[in-house]
Amino acid sequence: MQSRLSRTVESLMILVLAIVVVNISGCGGNTSTPAPNTGNGTTPSANSGSTAGTPSAPMNPSQAAGTFTPTGNMAIARAAHWARLLPDGTVLIVGGKSCVLCASDPAENSAELYDPTTGQFTSTTVTFTTRGRHNALILPNGTVVIVGGIELQDGRTLITNEVNAEVYDPVTDTLVVAGAYVHPTPVTWTTGTLLMDGRVLITGCAEQCSVGVTELYDAKSGTFSSTGRMKGWFNENTATLLADGRILFVGNAENDGSPGEAEFYDPVPGTFTFIGNTNAPHEFSAAVRLLDGSVLIAGGQVPGGDGSSGADLYIPATGTFISAGYMNVGRHEHTATLLRDGSVLIAGGYSVWPIPTATAEIYKPPVAH
Repeated sequence: MQSRLSRTVESLMILVLAIVVVNISGCGGNTSTPAPNTGNGTTPSANSGSTAGTPSAPMNPSQAAGTFTPTGNMAIARAAHWARLLPDGTVLIVGGKSCVLCASDPAENSAELYDPTTGQFTSTTVTFTTRGRHNALILPNGTVVIVGGIELQDGRTLITNEVNAEVYDPVTDTLVVAGAYVHPTPVTWTTGTLLMDGRVLITGCAEQCSVGVTELYDAKSGTFSSTGRMKGWFNENTATLLADGRILFVGNAENDGSPGEAEFYDPVPGTFTFIGNTNAPHEFSAAVRLLDGSVLIAGGQVPGGDGSSGADLYIPATGTFISAGYMNVGRHEHTATLLRDGSVLIAGGYSVWPIPTATAEIYKPPVAH
């Protein structure tokens, strides 16, 4: 099993090469040429996506169903960031890394907004707490809870950034610190999912990622509580709320091209159930629930650290994964956000490790499966 920490350590072994690449391409700019398709050529199989309301506008009629089409670039190249659809239909993208080995990183505490009507990104003026590989969720009251995150310091050493969860109010433009986590030692939180009852399930690992940790956050009290343990906690790369209230977890931790594993979390008994393997690897992929209830799972890391372009659909009615084609750019540690028209914005990530990409594309789901 290869953790995020070990992948960063590996990148330090190629420090000289990486510095040359960084010096050539720069840190945080959006002028780099889009990376080539780096899919691993395997048969695709079927992370946490927010659900959208009733579509307010038709999809782009010029885009064929079941395809990926490029859209505007982000203001800053990002990976390990997070994206959420806001009530007004725009997408808020927060934090992440724009350069693995840079001493100064403009993506860490910055944010930007994507406007689907123009296909353009605009930087915000709000400054967030420095985070990377964090999670952000829209709560029922319209606020945004942000948990977890890791910080790269001095361009060399990976330091866990164990700040408490924060709640951002977009109306008052303020941040409030939430209550302490239940687990007594530092935890690296990797997924966060809003349940139908308004609570948030977060999963991660502690003690140098030797044990898995799961907790529930209650927005009403601002406190955390314990719940059941995952079966394959090291495979919790994506978490997606299904229409029936359960959460689908899909992931892969081996980084050897092996199939991912999948399991359900049922919030009623508070338990996890293993449901088998996917057809293809999906380590550090991105997933989102579509309007028809199916789940798009796109990309992932392939051996060597580059991104895969393969994508899959999970069909709840049959409990199976089917191919969703291929993205234009291979990606891992990117985001997938459901837009109001039913299409999906896929942004950033690592295409050719260790340089993040600013490219983005739109996935238009097929009419039927």
